[in-house]
Amino acid sequence: MRFAGKAALVTGAARGVGMATAEVLAEGGAGLALNDVNAEALEATAERLRRHGTKVTTHAGSVTDPAFIVEMAGEANRLHGKIDLLANNAGGGPPATPWAEFADSEMAHFRAIFELNFFSQAMVLHALLPGMLERGYGKIVCISSISAVLGQEAGSAYAAGKMALHGLVSSVAKEVARRGVNINAAILGNPPHPTRTAGRQDYLNRLSHMDRVGRLEEFGKAIAFLLSDDASYISGAAVPIEGGLLTPRLNEQ
Repeated sequence: MRFAGKAALVTGAARGVGMATAEVLAEGGAGLALNDVNAEALEATAERLRRHGTKVTTHAGSVTDPAFIVEMAGEANRLHGKIDLLANNAGGGPPATPWAEFADSEMAHFRAIFELNFFSQAMVLHALLPGMLERGYGKIVCISSISAVLGQEAGSAYAAGKMALHGLVSSVAKEVARRGVNINAAILGNPPHPTRTAGRQDYLNRLSHMDRVGRLEEFGKAIAFLLSDDASYISGAAVPIEGGLLTPRLNEQ
C-alpha cells in the first residue's frame, strides 16, 4: 500500500475533490485528518472512509480562522503522530459573499473571496511545514483552478487568489526541496459542481477535449499521485488536471 505509515491532512474534505482525494489516500493505507467547515457532512465522510480500515479524525472549522488552523495542526499531529501529506483543498466562495465584476464589487467581498482561496491555504501550509522540514519529509499539493490561468468574469477575486498560490508554491518549493519536501499546485478544471448551471456545464464540456465533465475519482487519483513518492522529482510545478480546458477545442465537431 503506497501510503502505508503516512498520515494526511485534507482540507475541504467533506465532499467533492477533497473527499475523492481522501478516498484514494485511505485506499492506499494513509491515516486521515479531515477538515471542513460543514461538521455534519464531514462526519459522514469520515465514517465512510473508516471502512477502509484506516484511522480517520475530523477537525471541523474554518481555515479562514488563524487560531483554528494552529489548533487543528497541533491536534492532527498529536492524534496521528505526524502529518506527512497535505492536500490544501479548501476554497471557493465564502457563504453569503456575492461574486461580481471587479468594477462593481465591494472590496470587503473581494478580500473575503481572495483570502479564502489564497491566505487560508498559506496559513495551513505555514502551520504544517515546519514539522515536515524537521522530519525531512513532506508532500504538499495546493489546489488551484483554470481560473488562475484564464481569468474569470465576475470572478476576479477567486482567480487572483488561485494565481497567488502559484507564486507561493514555486517560491516555497525552492526553499524546501533539498530538505525532503515536495510542494506542487494542481490546476483543476471542470470538476463536478453542485451549483453549476446546465448551460455552463455544457459550455465547459464542449471546450474539453473529452466533451464531458471530469469525474471526481479522476481528480482524486491525480492529486494523490502528486502526494505519493512516485512524484518525488516533481517540485514547484502547476500541474493541469482539466481535460484540456487550458488548450480548448475551438472548432465545433
